[in-house]
Amino acid sequence: MYFCIRYWNKYMKLYIFNPEHDIALASGLRAFTAPHAGRQLRADLAFLPSIWAEDGDIVLVDDVDNALEQARHLKSGTACVTYISREDLEAVLCGSNGDVEVFPWGWDASIKHQLLKDCNKSICNCLVPSDNQIERIREISNRRWAANNLCNTGVYCTSLFEVKNAAESFGRFVMKAPWSSSGRGIRYRADWRWAESVIRRQGGVMVEPYYNKVKDFGMEFYVAADGTVIYQGLSLFETVNGAYTGNLLAGEDEKVRILSSFIQESKLDEARRHIIDVMGENLRGIYNGPFGVDMMVYVDDGEFHLLPCVELNLRMTMGHVALALTRRVNPTGVAPHQLMRIEYDGHHYHFRVLNTQSNALNTSLI
Repeated sequence: MYFCIRYWNKYMKLYIFNPEHDIALASGLRAFTAPHAGRQLRADLAFLPSIWAEDGDIVLVDDVDNALEQARHLKSGTACVTYISREDLEAVLCGSNGDVEVFPWGWDASIKHQLLKDCNKSICNCLVPSDNQIERIREISNRRWAANNLCNTGVYCTSLFEVKNAAESFGRFVMKAPWSSSGRGIRYRADWRWAESVIRRQGGVMVEPYYNKVKDFGMEFYVAADGTVIYQGLSLFETVNGAYTGNLLAGEDEKVRILSSFIQESKLDEARRHIIDVMGENLRGIYNGPFGVDMMVYVDDGEFHLLPCVELNLRMTMGHVALALTRRVNPTGVAPHQLMRIEYDGHHYHFRVLNTQSNALNTSLI
């Protein structure tokens, strides 16, 4: 166990990077085994919460020495945290006397089960959500909920007959699994066998109109313990075939300026207020923590339009990571643009920060 001694006696938060969360939600299982890619991502980047944590907080990792080495490369990009392994978890949580809060990347039945198992079911119930809260988080994370409450687009289909009818009505369409991760549960063509499989496993399929996308972006929020929804900032990110590839690190004024070349700022304000109102009503007493809403600018008949909800992520997001890292390495927002990326070399995942103003793209590799 590595302790940041100076801060050990303060009230602390325990952070856990569980990027397999979306797949765990889809399964709905407590005894869930993540696929190899999810386990590898979790092991390689377990240190990530040290970017948004505060001095003295705790981060659960598989390998403490590896986490320390990765954090060292980011220098001022991380807080002075305590890295602990699973062997230390029971001692930290059971001896906390209520002065530790637990914040995984996302809450699901699997991560709750893991924590209870690692601590021999002896941790205080106040440290983990109830089963009813977990089920409600899963329900709100379903794409059907977002379509019904945040953006009235798409049709939730529970049979292949309904899927085909919806697809025909839209002409150009996209099919999406109710719960999926990083573009894996999306089809941009008629794949009826895939749709039938998703309906069997998850109960339905979302069919949405296809939009001529111009720009991906998102808005990031935080739900306080009293249910107050707090806006955190904009996230400008890149995707390839629906899968996340990177985030822009820049000040808020610069991000607003970029989006304003497509969409009036008043439209962004309207979308933000709507999200705050809806989520505040529905998350009080259910969820405390970060969430994000992915959006897009699309073009139709030569005009730009805002799609105010492509996806709701009721968890930590890479947009939140980008906001936290920007505050640490570029607090004034006036430094050259940088890109934050996660890359895979065939064996391991790496966290990179690229300087976009350099022809050589100087990299900080972890």
